[in-house]
Amino acid sequence: MVDLQTNDAELDFWLLTRNSSVLTVSPRRKAQFETRLSNLGVSYQMQPLMELMAALQANSSFAEEEYEECQQEDCVEAEQPRRRSRRQARGFFSHYPRYHEVLSFMSGLAARYPQYCRYESLGRSNEGRHIAALSISLNSRVRHRRVAYIQAAAHGREWITTQTVLYLAYELLSNLRAFQRVLQDVEVFLVPLVNPDGYEYTHTSDRFWRKNRHRYAGHACSGVDINRNFGNHWNYQGASQNLCSEVYSGTAPNSEPETSAVVRYLEFNRHRVKLSLDVHSFGKFIFYPYGYAKNTVPPTVGTLRSVALRAANQIGKYRGTRYTTGTSASILYEASGSLDDYAYGNLGIPLSYTLELPGDEFHVPAHDIIHVCKETFAGFIEFIRHVSLY
Repeated sequence: MVDLQTNDAELDFWLLTRNSSVLTVSPRRKAQFETRLSNLGVSYQMQPLMELMAALQANSSFAEEEYEECQQEDCVEAEQPRRRSRRQARGFFSHYPRYHEVLSFMSGLAARYPQYCRYESLGRSNEGRHIAALSISLNSRVRHRRVAYIQAAAHGREWITTQTVLYLAYELLSNLRAFQRVLQDVEVFLVPLVNPDGYEYTHTSDRFWRKNRHRYAGHACSGVDINRNFGNHWNYQGASQNLCSEVYSGTAPNSEPETSAVVRYLEFNRHRVKLSLDVHSFGKFIFYPYGYAKNTVPPTVGTLRSVALRAANQIGKYRGTRYTTGTSASILYEASGSLDDYAYGNLGIPLSYTLELPGDEFHVPAHDIIHVCKETFAGFIEFIRHVSLY
């Protein structure tokens, strides 16, 4: 299965584990692929993708409230505070917002809590969209000694990840008094949409698009897998140099504007950032370094494992969701060029993780968004608590 994911550009793996995998295959390849599975002795089930798409449409809901797209040229200046009640704000977490809605929500938080929240941009994507960020702390005018960095939606189709990070921002700012100890001398830096182009493309053209939207002249295929583009053992394992592959790693380490924006921020703040958390879906996993090779254990593996288990335990308290913890190479398969390996191995960020949220596929039903947000929030807080130890 790993060989197929890396080398067969016509297969799109949604999940790849040791016990089961989920993938899509085109109708013209269906018979050939079934024969291959039979030869391997693999049991499988088939479902027409359009049936699943129809089910997803039935499980989607859209906000009744209209969100205005930011009109300013830079889209970074804080907008006037919106008089949105707590109930209305929670309504935001009952649907999947578009890019402009995400920016409006973020700038609204910064406008409502200017003393505690700063809205900024890390840079622009391939198509010129802002990679927007929120900085949250007990005093936004002070440069704190420790930073907890959390990003989401490196893969465009993983919509639920953006909502969990926005929910973290919303809950922290709405309940600052309750989280004063957690935020003591800690800045929480959130990037809910690392891949805004891919995210928008999944709303307008292809719900299951994974990569960014980098186009190459003279080639029909496009996009780079941002989570294979970071400069740690780049293109070593679990990545491809086939431009049409879902795990295409790009022309060079950190070649993409989205990747380089993250790298610039982390390198500039490398002595302050103590936690790097990359949120993905799906699978219910908490991964820590190293993912590029099996049996490659970091010197602080005991601490990494302990914190991961604590976070998983906190997540499970909400409704019993069980996460598996370990390295992706040992639990699943080898994958190089990820953020967690880069943050830990290149920059020395002591707490570096990838979180794979729950779900049976990428589209969590609208009614379940708030519950995934709430249980994940407990895990986020547990990770942030440990930042104060460094």
